[in-house]
Amino acid sequence: MRLQHTLLALGLAAGAANAQTTGLDRQLIAARDTVWRAWFRNDTAILRRYIPPAAATLEGRDREARWNARSDIIAGARGFAQSKSRFVDVLFEHTHISPSGHTAVVQSNYAVIVEANGKRDTTRGRATELFVLQGKTWVNPYWQLEEGSADAGRAIQLPDTLGAHFAIGDSVNKSGTPADYDALVGTWEFRFQSRDGTGRFLPPFTGHWTFEKKPGGGLIEDHWRPDDPENAMNVSLYTYRVFDGERKVWHMFGTWPGTGEIQPGLTWSDGVSRFAFQRGKNVLSRIRYLQIDANSFLWRSDRSVDGGKTWMLDAGTMEAKRIAK
Repeated sequence: MRLQHTLLALGLAAGAANAQTTGLDRQLIAARDTVWRAWFRNDTAILRRYIPPAAATLEGRDREARWNARSDIIAGARGFAQSKSRFVDVLFEHTHISPSGHTAVVQSNYAVIVEANGKRDTTRGRATELFVLQGKTWVNPYWQLEEGSADAGRAIQLPDTLGAHFAIGDSVNKSGTPADYDALVGTWEFRFQSRDGTGRFLPPFTGHWTFEKKPGGGLIEDHWRPDDPENAMNVSLYTYRVFDGERKVWHMFGTWPGTGEIQPGLTWSDGVSRFAFQRGKNVLSRIRYLQIDANSFLWRSDRSVDGGKTWMLDAGTMEAKRIAK
């Protein structure tokens, strides 16, 4: 898992999964990296250790897709070694790990950098890989590679495609009340989806979000975390909202323990939706909670990396269902 609201700006929100990499995640990521690098270095001993005899791979899409057996995989590594290309590096991002007992599916975007005739070339795509635990080794019996853009598609349906759709200047002339977040107090189960820097939708993931209103009524604390049974529930993204009675808005501060980063923001309401914006490292997010009722709500966030001049609409979206008050 690599990968997010009352979160920090989308930068930490979308990356929250990355911040809580587990021991199992590290094992699988290490196995994945070992197989990829062994292939480009023609290390047949490592390839035979991690790729079982019955392995199969699928590369390409639709009619152009082709199946390979282990002998084809090893022959391909030998062919690359004999070519005029030199392996420089392989990079992964937006890794999502789905473990189940002694198996796990690892999905990630990849970028392979090679050099030939003094020029560098980068091949990008999406990898879906199956790993199975044999003894103490995660072997890799199957994978599918799709070169080019990989888009999971929009998974969370919203009433329009306009994004959060408000001006940052609204924080100056809009206001809220101490009761703005009363409807959200309790525990929620959510499904969250983000978009990468190119605008592609990444696979959604699930998690839990808890809001607590402190005595006195002017302070809200919430914990937001992707589902991960290996981490304690309090390993979370924390956000604090403090109501400013003079300005009639909520100040908000978000942080993920261990990062050292605090992302400030403001939040208010119009009696129907809740609005917020936050600032992080080189990222500005505007956020909207909508269709709020007793047992569900929707959430969306737009992201700007140029100070609000341009926005990626729905850079993060979420649907939440109440599971406790």
